[in-house]
Amino acid sequence: MKFFNFRKNKKIGLALGSGSARGLVHIGVLKAIDEYGIKLDYIAGSSIGAFIGGAYALGTPIAEIEKIALQTDWKLVAKIFSPSLSLSSIANSKYLNEFLKTFFGATTFENLKTPFEAVASDIKTGEPVILNQGSLLTAVRASISIPVLFAPVSIANRKLVDGGLVNPTPVDLVKAKKMDTIIAVNLRRNYSANPSSEELPAISEDSALNGLSINEKIQYFLKHPVDYFSSVTEERPQEMRIWEVMYQSFDIVQDHIGDLTMKMAKPDILIEPKTEGFSLFDFNRAPELIEIGYNIARTKLKVLESK
Repeated sequence: MKFFNFRKNKKIGLALGSGSARGLVHIGVLKAIDEYGIKLDYIAGSSIGAFIGGAYALGTPIAEIEKIALQTDWKLVAKIFSPSLSLSSIANSKYLNEFLKTFFGATTFENLKTPFEAVASDIKTGEPVILNQGSLLTAVRASISIPVLFAPVSIANRKLVDGGLVNPTPVDLVKAKKMDTIIAVNLRRNYSANPSSEELPAISEDSALNGLSINEKIQYFLKHPVDYFSSVTEERPQEMRIWEVMYQSFDIVQDHIGDLTMKMAKPDILIEPKTEGFSLFDFNRAPELIEIGYNIARTKLKVLESK
């Protein structure tokens, strides 16, 4: 159902921000955009925004993207986070590449239905890198590579990691395309200054795993990564775990950069879903996140009726 029509000579661009599992709200936003009859002329994405934005730009119906998100067995996908022997990452990038192939295969930017660019970060220089040619899978893989968790991606002699590190919500890319209306989905405004340890996976001292030897714990993790991280009790240790420190540090950087970007870029329509109750690994809560994105987008997009 399309609620209203837009003037055909108006160009509309969309910036989709980083936010790990919280980025599933992008699916709800795109669902609302489709229902409103909005034809996007350009999409820029960072991290999870590049993943979902790239799939949509390829021409994948949003209903199909939503269906995949809702039907995916995230416990099986959790093997992506199984340990790696790499010196540059914790997780095994091989499984991540296999997962991305189900969405992008061997497609390139030339196959896109909607112009699209992904943002990555050069881990050596700290520079933002705009990816807009060649393999779509490789570009998305670079844009979502959270430092330390996933290994950097080599493109044109650069070592690239998550775009959220330098440009969490790439509104500037959309502005550079001289769009008449810019829509931005920013996921960085829900950072809590005093995060609870429940926000990220961790293991309690009282966990049933506590009695296992180091080797047994490693073997258990390899076979049951989700159960391993989910083995928590109400009593938790005061000391933050390595996952908490790593992701919280990354989150803080993105939060401050995201705030500054929104103040300077000032998109025409700013969508900031309330996702503070969701964490890095909450992909299994896709129905809630999609609904949050859909509802707020329907409200925010109404202003376009008068444009």
